[in-house]
This record gives sequence, structure tokens and C-alpha cells, in this order.
Amino acid sequence: MSVTRRRWPALREDPGGTVFLALVAAVAIAVPLLNQAVPASSPLHLSTYSLTLIGKYMCYAVLAIAVDLIWGYCGIMSLGHAAFFSLGGYAIGVFAGNNK
Repeated sequence: MSVTRRRWPALREDPGGTVFLALVAAVAIAVPLLNQAVPASSPLHLSTYSLTLIGKYMCYAVLAIAVDLIWGYCGIMSLGHAAFFSLGGYAIGVFAGNNK
């Protein structure tokens, strides 16, 4: 009796995933460099506000991918992600409310 194991797709079988990972890596490297290394007078300079906004967007993207992977491939309903982000949002709200 042989057991067939389901294996994850290789990078050559999933070019879209490779392109996505390359894009995420490029953004993760380029955004802080454009904030720190480029002078403020340059049109390529990113403000600190833009840096934090892009960081929030990337954080939400990681959450969405994690939920998609755990619901899609594993078929598990995970409320841990929601609890983790809710506690983080609550902590930030308390911290921001105390710094008036």
C-alpha cells in the first residue's frame, strides 16, 4: 500500500508566486532606502508618513496571505489571526490615547 504525499509546488511550477515574492522583497528593500538614503529635496524621497503607511499595507497583506493559506490549503478556520491583530490594535489605541 503506497501513500502519495501532496507536495508544495516548486518555484518553476508557480511563476506568479516567484514574481510576487520578488516584488515584496523589492518593496521591503527599496522603501526604507528611499526614506533614508535619498535627500529630502529629491522627488524620489519618501516621507516618514509614506514609510509607515506602506508598512501598514504590507502588514495587512501578510495577514491576508496568512489567512488565505490557512483557510485555503489547510481548511482550518483560524480566529487566532483576528485575535492577534485585535489585541495589537487595542494596544496601539491605548498607547496613542495616553500620549496626548
